[in-house]
Amino acid sequence: MSRGDVALILGLVFGLVMVAGAQLPVREVSLQLREDSEVYLLPPPEQLELASLGHRAALADLLWAKVLVTQGLRVEQKRRFETVGAYLDAIIHLDPKFREPYRLSDTLLTFQAVEVPLSEVYKARSVLERAVEELPNDPELWLQLGQFVAFIAAPSYLKDPAEQERWRIEGARYLARAAELGANDPNIQWQALGGFGILRRSGQREAAISFLERTLATTQDEELRQKLHAQLNAYKEDRMVERWEARKAAFARIWREHFPGRSESFVLVAGPPQRPALCAGGAHSENAAEPACSPDWASWAGRLTPETAGVLPGSR
Repeated sequence: MSRGDVALILGLVFGLVMVAGAQLPVREVSLQLREDSEVYLLPPPEQLELASLGHRAALADLLWAKVLVTQGLRVEQKRRFETVGAYLDAIIHLDPKFREPYRLSDTLLTFQAVEVPLSEVYKARSVLERAVEELPNDPELWLQLGQFVAFIAAPSYLKDPAEQERWRIEGARYLARAAELGANDPNIQWQALGGFGILRRSGQREAAISFLERTLATTQDEELRQKLHAQLNAYKEDRMVERWEARKAAFARIWREHFPGRSESFVLVAGPPQRPALCAGGAHSENAAEPACSPDWASWAGRLTPETAGVLPGSR
C-alpha cells in the first residue's frame, strides 16, 4: 500500500470515530423524539399570489402535489395533516376554478389517521360550498356537498340533534339541486334521491314534492321517471289522507269544545265558530284566510293548514 492509501484509510477511520463520538451520546434521546405537530410556513394567500409572479395556476398545481404527498406521509405516520386547510385556502385563492382540490377536500379534511376536531368538518363544508359558488353548474360538486352535509357530517360528527336535523335538511336541498343539474347523468340523479326521503321525514312537504317534480322534469332515464311518478303519486295520496285526518280531528275538537252535547247535524248547521274581533272590518282583511273567519264548513276546510289544524277558533 502506498502512503496515500494509508492516509486515506486513516482519514476515513478518523472521520467515523468523530461522527460516532458526536452521535452516540444523543442517540437515545433522538430515538425517543417524535414529530407531533407542524407549522404552516407559507405567507397569507394574498401575498402568495404576489409571490407567484403571475403563475398562479402553476403554483396551485405545485401546492396541490405537496398536499397529496404530505397526506400520504401523514397516513403512514398515523398523524393528522394539521395544515391541510391552510393549503386548500391557498390553492383555492390562487386558482378558484381548480376542480380537483374541491373534489377531495372533504376526504383530506375529515378522513384522517386519527380523530379530527369538529372545526375540520365545518371547514370541509365551507370548502365544498365555495366549490358550488365557483362552479355552480357542476352536478357532481352539488352531489358531493349534499351527501357530505346530509349523510356523512350530520350522523357521524355532529352531536347536537337540532344541528344534525338542520344539516340533513340543508343537505337534502343541495341534493335536489344536484338532481336538477344532473339531467345528462342519471347516476347522479339516482344518488341524489336520498334527499327526498330526508325532506319527507322532516315534514318539508312542499320541498319534497318540488324535489320529485323538478327531477321528473329533467331526467332522461325511463326507469327513474317511473320511480319518480310512483313516489310522487303515493306521496300526494298520503298527503290527502293526512289532510283528511287532520280536518276530521279538528272538527271533532271544535264539536267537543264549542258544541258539547249537541248532535253532529246541529254542528254542521251552526257552522264553524268565528272570532268577530279577528275577522270583522276592512282593517283585518289580512286575516281573511284564517279558519276562524270561515262562513261555513267548506270554507273552513279549505283554509285549514297543518299549522292551524291543531288550533281551535278562539284559542289564539
